[in-house]
Amino acid sequence: MRKVETQDINKYVKMVNMYIGKYFIKNWKEASFSDTSIVLGNTSLSIDDIRQTLMMEVIVGLQNYNPDYRTANGSSVKESTFIYRHLYFRSGSLAKKLSTQKHGYGVWMSPIETYIGDEYD
Repeated sequence: MRKVETQDINKYVKMVNMYIGKYFIKNWKEASFSDTSIVLGNTSLSIDDIRQTLMMEVIVGLQNYNPDYRTANGSSVKESTFIYRHLYFRSGSLAKKLSTQKHGYGVWMSPIETYIGDEYD
């Protein structure tokens, strides 16, 4: 298993911030980089929690990266591409599901009555 060092992780801070902006900040009205402690919708997660989780996934991805791996057609996979895909498969698909307005996520300012239905009137 690869020993991951601080400089290996620091290379991916920009990627994690871009990832947060692309999949989290734009999908929640209350999310921003200026106040990262606000809870996002019904997830009970803040941007700080998400950043910590993504950085942990970067470490896992770096440990799992195999530079000698070849695809079926013989091409190699860059480390940054592998890390980005790892982040997407581990958390990006969840972020898409959590931020759909169909289920009331990502619309923190909307009244709850619009999501629980008419049977509770």
